[in-house]
Amino acid sequence: MEFILALLETASVSIMFFLIKKYVLLEKDLPPKQQRIFFLITAAVVIAALLLFGKDVANDVCAVAVIVNIIMIRPRERRLSGLLLSLPFIIVLYGISNGIWLPIMVMPQYLFPEYSGPYTLTVYTMLFAAFAVFMILGKNWRRKFSESTEDRCLSVGERVVLVAGGTLLMVFSVMLSYTLTSDEFIAQEYIVISGLFAGAMTIAFVIMIMQGNKRSYYLQKYNNMQSHIITTMADIIENRDESTGGHIRRTAKYVEIIAKELQRQGKFADILTNQYINDMVMAAPLHDIGKIHISDIVLNKPGKLTEEEFAQMKTHTTAGRELLEKAKGDLGDINYLSIAIEMAAYHHEREDGNGYPYGVKDGEIPLCAKILAVADVFDALTSKRVYKEAMPFGKACSIIREERGTHFDKDVVDAFTTASEKIFAAMQTFGFE
Repeated sequence: MEFILALLETASVSIMFFLIKKYVLLEKDLPPKQQRIFFLITAAVVIAALLLFGKDVANDVCAVAVIVNIIMIRPRERRLSGLLLSLPFIIVLYGISNGIWLPIMVMPQYLFPEYSGPYTLTVYTMLFAAFAVFMILGKNWRRKFSESTEDRCLSVGERVVLVAGGTLLMVFSVMLSYTLTSDEFIAQEYIVISGLFAGAMTIAFVIMIMQGNKRSYYLQKYNNMQSHIITTMADIIENRDESTGGHIRRTAKYVEIIAKELQRQGKFADILTNQYINDMVMAAPLHDIGKIHISDIVLNKPGKLTEEEFAQMKTHTTAGRELLEKAKGDLGDINYLSIAIEMAAYHHEREDGNGYPYGVKDGEIPLCAKILAVADVFDALTSKRVYKEAMPFGKACSIIREERGTHFDKDVVDAFTTASEKIFAAMQTFGFE
């Protein structure tokens, strides 16, 4: 009977740890097949630890398994930093689990020791029944939760609060455990207050995370709505140009791929934050908004432009800048609009200073415009236009590489080259209209 209770407790703690990892710490799972294998291996190791060393060691093994699970989802090059960031979560796991365990298991058994056995079995039965219901009937909720947390992780503030609170609960539970095992008289009111305090604090943590997730979810929905409005507006302008179907979507995707590769390589680390990359992707569809001022005759001319026509075409950069600056003046200081202004104005500049409209070079060109320039030219090369056929992928990549350091920034071209397989996959996904 004692072993069965120990097994039930270890199983409950193990399940609780993994639920806390996913739904409180917001850490993702491995791919389904790998995650199932990981669960099976963890279960085998935990049971072996229970048989050999007892439930306390088995619980410790489970906590370590959760941290390993968190680290494995990270890219190989970030696993060491992931380990350092994840270690404090062991305190959170134990702190929150103690916050749940104290009011549900410890407090009632101490207050009513004569009913300890039946109460424990009843609670375990209810816990496993609740878990079964959650797994069987909670499929839609889990799917919605995964969707709402797809791009969400704990903020620095949330991590600090969780670790601080988890530490407090850990210290509190150790003190209470020592008090319960001592021979001194303990007032029941102290036990009740302690258990309720731990439970309330744990509930507060969970509510804090859920509310943060809710705010993040609706902010993402708002950003998506903005992005769709921007893309639709850019589509309207683009549809005047009969030769560039799908250009803005492909270009925005190429910008994202190149920027993330630069970020992965540690280049421009002071600029390429996740937020900056998101703003760039949102702003990219607006880079040719100035074409609204270009004549349809010039925009859709099948042959080579005259000098006068090309001079008119070049004005789409400054016209785009003026339009977006007016929008920024009306709407306020919105990050992606500031980036969109730089993209519109500078995406035809060159590293050697021979671009337009300003003839600036190298460090005078904003990074967002440098990234867009590669994406824009690459898509122009690989797209069919009224005046030319689409160029093969390999030849287009060669031209981008040949222009490294003259037309394009060296680091941006290197990132483009490294991520060429992803670029090619994006071409196939978005296709050409």
